[in-house]
Amino acid sequence: MKCKLFIYTVGIFFFSFSLFSYGSDKKRGNLDHLNVVAKKTVIGNSELISCDLTKLKDTVDIPLSLLVEDLQMIRLDKRDEALVGVSSVIVTDNYVLFRNNKQNPYKLFNKKGKFLRTIGAYGQGPNEYLNVYDDWLDEKTGQIFILPWQSDKILRFDLQGKALEPIPLKYRVPKGKFFVNTANSTVSVFLLPFAGIPAVAWTQDFKGNMTGSIPAGHLSVKPDFSNEVASNKNTDGFDCSLFTFFEQRPDSIYHYNTKDNKLDPKFTLDFNNKPWKIHWYEELPLHFIGNVTVEKKLDQYTSTTEYPAKFIVDKKTLKGGFYKLYNDFMGDIPISWAAFGNGYYTWSIEPGDLIDLLTKQLEQNKKLTEKDRKKLTDLLNSIDENDNNYLFYGKLKK
Repeated sequence: MKCKLFIYTVGIFFFSFSLFSYGSDKKRGNLDHLNVVAKKTVIGNSELISCDLTKLKDTVDIPLSLLVEDLQMIRLDKRDEALVGVSSVIVTDNYVLFRNNKQNPYKLFNKKGKFLRTIGAYGQGPNEYLNVYDDWLDEKTGQIFILPWQSDKILRFDLQGKALEPIPLKYRVPKGKFFVNTANSTVSVFLLPFAGIPAVAWTQDFKGNMTGSIPAGHLSVKPDFSNEVASNKNTDGFDCSLFTFFEQRPDSIYHYNTKDNKLDPKFTLDFNNKPWKIHWYEELPLHFIGNVTVEKKLDQYTSTTEYPAKFIVDKKTLKGGFYKLYNDFMGDIPISWAAFGNGYYTWSIEPGDLIDLLTKQLEQNKKLTEKDRKKLTDLLNSIDENDNNYLFYGKLKK
């Protein structure tokens, strides 16, 4: 089997938590000085933005403040049962939900960092899960939805951790993303359509009754789990994309239009007759971002990839280029990889790693302002290596 690697990361005692707000005094960057690299085309009733890879010339340093409104920090409760490790995070108005990681179950916190409870359990029994591919926290109705790999149902819990009736799915989902409409009790699913699965997407009610489906057709893929499905849920629509890393074919970010039961293309990358490259992209409220890289064979059975080149396209101006992201809220710390989902930027980091990062920045960045230096120094001095993870988050600009 070919290995594919991709570079993109009760006792009684006192605990404390706090919430810090960081603001940037620097001029907020933009892409105005870059060239137009994309064009708009109307396909049906949908407007498609197509980025010409050959026009991505310049590389620009982008501040995080271009994409997010502000940056908050949460010190998570450090009781043993609250420890999370590094995993993906859902942030809502009042809650923070950490995905299960290495047999660690889902953990729910409030926005002050207080641990509330675990959600479900790691295992193979009723209302348990092993590896999870997608999740959803609906604060309005007080429900958490969890879709494990290779599952024929979506698990459901309330915010008190009580298991609710699972949602039976019309088809078993090897890998998939879903979008919940709690107002009418429906769920829409976009999946990796292996041979034998007749649909790439469908909508159904919570009882499993289908209301519409989209045939897999040309989107069908070989049963290869190196392929991925993506949906970042950063806009009002259900964005979904299918990435076949080693199969050369056109692809797009779609919005699943449940009203008309179709996939509306929104963004694609045009290689303009140049050699095909492995690529990935996602949607933000005001931009499309992505990266391109090439495969390197290490031997007959093993492959790796070069470090990816990241690009960004402004939805309105169609200007863009390659970019490097830095955290201007925290003394211009470089960001090698950024997580955007459910309308937020999130960064979860272990205390030892944060100490190393801050120490390096204070030692090597000679251009730090006095204000930024004091900010980072104060934070560094407040960190305990025995703390739980530190979570930084910011709401995406719209």
